[in-house]
Amino acid sequence: MAQSATYQETIRPRLGQRFQRGLKGAGKLARSQPLGAVGFVICVFFILVAVFAPLVQRYSPTDIDPYAPARSPSAEHWLGTDEFGRDLYSRMIHGARVSLYVAFFSILLGTSAGYLLGLLSGYVGGKVDLVLQRLIDAMLAFPPLLLALAMVSVFSPGLDKVIFAISITFVPRAARISRGVALSLKENVYVDAAKVVGASSARVLLRHILPNSMAPYLILASVGLGAAILTEASLSYLGLGVPPPAPSWGRMLSGYAQTRMLAAPWMVIIPGAAIMTLVLAFNLFGDAVRDIWDPKLRGR
Repeated sequence: MAQSATYQETIRPRLGQRFQRGLKGAGKLARSQPLGAVGFVICVFFILVAVFAPLVQRYSPTDIDPYAPARSPSAEHWLGTDEFGRDLYSRMIHGARVSLYVAFFSILLGTSAGYLLGLLSGYVGGKVDLVLQRLIDAMLAFPPLLLALAMVSVFSPGLDKVIFAISITFVPRAARISRGVALSLKENVYVDAAKVVGASSARVLLRHILPNSMAPYLILASVGLGAAILTEASLSYLGLGVPPPAPSWGRMLSGYAQTRMLAAPWMVIIPGAAIMTLVLAFNLFGDAVRDIWDPKLRGR
């Protein structure tokens, strides 16, 4: 019992000191990157809303009320209703879930695949590098949205198809950046030392090149989240995104909302403001991450 009390008395102050140091570090980081801190708070807010959407919704996002079409915001419907009488507040919070889900998984798949291809291309070199870079050049010849449109039009509508189509647009940029990182890292002394002791190329790539190249990967992922959300909204606006009746911010801007913008402006302003706010927040947060991790910008 005495040993347990001594252990708790020793551990609790250490945990408190670590928590205080963490708060001081977060405060110092927020003061040095105020816009990034604001963007981070907004992103966390939208993520919490998306995670707890079933708990904070007032109505089902797909329930139709034929007696309340295109109603303006009121105490009954906080953000109004759409042309089918569906509650816009519920559709907005569930639309946030769709947008963030698509953004996170498309960034994870596209950036990871492109980054690994670039590392392999830069480290191996030779014919492998030549073939992969020509493939990347061909993908870079297409604008990202046009490439996503071409990919999603090949498949049948579905959430997984949209994620795959958007993830393809992030592969070439990630591959081009990671190739430059691999070309720089493979000239370091620790890589030569690993080869001398008999490490295989796969081991050198996975144990030495990949861990030391994570900073550019995190920067690419954080900066690309806003672009992924905007691409998903664009595809949904064109009718090639998440199929109805699933709520999507981009689809809310099309159809009836587009033709009756003056008669029911809330149907356009609310989803448009949500897209703008979330994309701006992720861009601010991504710029802050870039400034923190990039040694050339760290002291700016």
